Amino acid sequence: MNTFLTLDYEQETDLPSGFVDDVRTPEAYVRHFLREHSEPGDTVFDPFAGFGTTLAVAAELGRVPAGVEYETDRAEFVRDRLGSEHSESLVHGSALDLADFDLPAFDCCLTSPPYMVAGMGVDPLENYAGESDYGRYLDQIGDVFAQVRDLAAPDASLLVDVSNMKHDGEVTTLAWDVADAVAESFRFEGEVVVGWEGEEQPERDGGSYGYGYDHSYCLVFAAEGGG
Repeated sequence: MNTFLTLDYEQETDLPSGFVDDVRTPEAYVRHFLREHSEPGDTVFDPFAGFGTTLAVAAELGRVPAGVEYETDRAEFVRDRLGSEHSESLVHGSALDLADFDLPAFDCCLTSPPYMVAGMGVDPLENYAGESDYGRYLDQIGDVFAQVRDLAAPDASLLVDVSNMKHDGEVTTLAWDVADAVAESFRFEGEVVVGWEGEEQPERDGGSYGYGYDHSYCLVFAAEGGG
């Protein structure tokens, strides 16, 4: 497994008016890692579907998409993006309730959990609306991926797009803390550092993502025998 690569930063899908254009995982990232860790016909799962990039690229590559999205407007957008063939592939609900949904076993899960920094008081898993703290957030991430583990096929891969974060002069080791939480349910196999290049790379204070760094990670896990 190569542990460093660079990809073009390009958002291929415009968001409708009314959506805040949050930092999104570019399609090039998803294509690269789905080609590395899945085959045509495999089921690709995303418990934090967001704007549906993982699911849309999975369908494009001949994989079977499946996912969950908490935010109502985003869920509707994702279903429109997937089209009639795959519109039922997305469940509108919370990633904390995966066990309550009729979800298929997956061969590859590629996701990016909502980010949080230490000291933040809102709940990322409720679209930053409810109250929370960093310790509770990490406990919730562990809970989500314990439920994801129950959906994993015996040889499934799990890929997590995440970054460490700098905020107000402090560093939150989000990538490593999420890795520890996920490793309670999956075997950690290593990380790939992803650097960005290209004219569309956003110019933000504090790195490409605005989080203090000009790179992201893909944390790679294995299911160790499935659920």
